[in-house]
Amino acid sequence: MTQATDFYAPMLEAQQRAAERRVETRATLLAELRGLGVTGIEVQYEGYGDSGNVEDVVMTPDTITLTEEMRRRVEDFGWDFAYALSPGFENNEGGYGILTWALESDKIDVSHSNRYIETEVTEHEGL
Repeated sequence: MTQATDFYAPMLEAQQRAAERRVETRATLLAELRGLGVTGIEVQYEGYGDSGNVEDVVMTPDTITLTEEMRRRVEDFGWDFAYALSPGFENNEGGYGILTWALESDKIDVSHSNRYIETEVTEHEGL
């Protein structure tokens, strides 16, 4: 076994376990949220400067209010799901997005944007 294999194997195993946890969490939340009458969720997230968080969670219908514990679980799931698609987006200028979950069909859409600095260099020599 090479050093590269030794390094990557635990990382790949951790990624696989995280993916399995997301599947389990999704199924659990789906059942619980449907039971409350929620038909859709929008999770708005943002990250930059090496940190990030969920900015807002919007329920459909908007008459449903989640407990703090349930809201935290939804926020964590939304963040984890979006982060798995765009890991590291919280670094430097960061990124932001919206995860939209249609619970009736169990379909998730993620619209994600990365920020970056563009530099244009012009050099004039020997004039």
